[in-house]
Amino acid sequence: MNAYNHETSPLNTPTAETARILVVRFSAIDEIVLSSVLCNSLKKTFPKAQVDYLVDDVSVGLFKGHPYVDNVISVSQRELSNPLSFWRKVRKVISQEYDLVVDAQGSNMSELISLFARKRAICIGRGYNWFGFCYTNKITPKAKSGSKVAEHLRLLEPLVAMGFDVKQDQQFLINTPMAIKNEMRASMEASGVDFQRTVFLMSATSQERDKRWDSAKMQSWAQYAMDAYNAQIILFAESKAEQAEIAAFYEAMEQHPDVHVINLDNPVKLAAMMAHCDLFLGNEGPARYLAQANKLPSVSIYSPKINKGEWCGDQSALHQGVQWQDVSELGRDEVLRISEELQSKRAKRDNERHWALYRSIKLDHAIELLDSVAEAAGIPLRRDIAF
Repeated sequence: MNAYNHETSPLNTPTAETARILVVRFSAIDEIVLSSVLCNSLKKTFPKAQVDYLVDDVSVGLFKGHPYVDNVISVSQRELSNPLSFWRKVRKVISQEYDLVVDAQGSNMSELISLFARKRAICIGRGYNWFGFCYTNKITPKAKSGSKVAEHLRLLEPLVAMGFDVKQDQQFLINTPMAIKNEMRASMEASGVDFQRTVFLMSATSQERDKRWDSAKMQSWAQYAMDAYNAQIILFAESKAEQAEIAAFYEAMEQHPDVHVINLDNPVKLAAMMAHCDLFLGNEGPARYLAQANKLPSVSIYSPKINKGEWCGDQSALHQGVQWQDVSELGRDEVLRISEELQSKRAKRDNERHWALYRSIKLDHAIELLDSVAEAAGIPLRRDIAF
């Protein structure tokens, strides 16, 4: 049953000032950041409406005070792992009587919200063979829909079909509290960072083993950044496993005085630290998307298992990345065939071919990209050293 009436819905009034909208995405920090473009677009389409964002509790601090999010609703890992607790959360959420629910999560759990909200709301989600029956409007997932941002924005297509003048916004952004930014600046200063000099933030490792570029090359890349830009390198780690790897990386850099290690306990602090940096470089991962959302220039190395075009979208001068396909001498058809095999859900990614392709990205490729982004960002090379 869906009691939504286009003629009487608050969404269809001239200002939609009493309308309530909910966007849902509560897993994977990078996807949460990218899905936030839905909030931007909906707020621009319905400026007077209340736009809420349901995210996991770890990500809440990224969207407080966000210009396109009125309320951030959190769901904890305890609630997600306990069906009864999650059911209570769903009941609390739907009590807000939303007029529009956009489910960017696309799971059996998130669909429960639409199951009960559809009594009065437009509920939009992706339709699959095995779920998606509770949405009032479904989009069919495309095998190749372009970038992740474009994929999320396709969820607004049913609104266009209903006659709404949807204003799409593809620029994802976050907003971290000033108090945490100040806290992280103090931590950086305590670590010895000199803010009179250039500061680069480096993702030297990854929680996923098959998304780690060669450590020796990464160390040489960091050394080049210090030599060429007189940069200080900030290494960060969140999990205990990452902390051990970063400690080993720091030792391999011979505890260089311009290399600083800062351990973090959540992505909000990482995002806050980015506010005090000049450029991000390193392995592709959630930090890369936090950097772009922070308007921090970025240079990333993409694992063979990742489709750069899908995740990076249209690269700009300030946000670039390199993947094995960019440097391959194979023919186009062969590159496409291998890429599709590697990115298949059935692919065994941690194998010799994966690592051979990863190794094909040379240090020179990373340096060239760094120089390009640094130039676009106005970060000057040192004049006292010739390269």
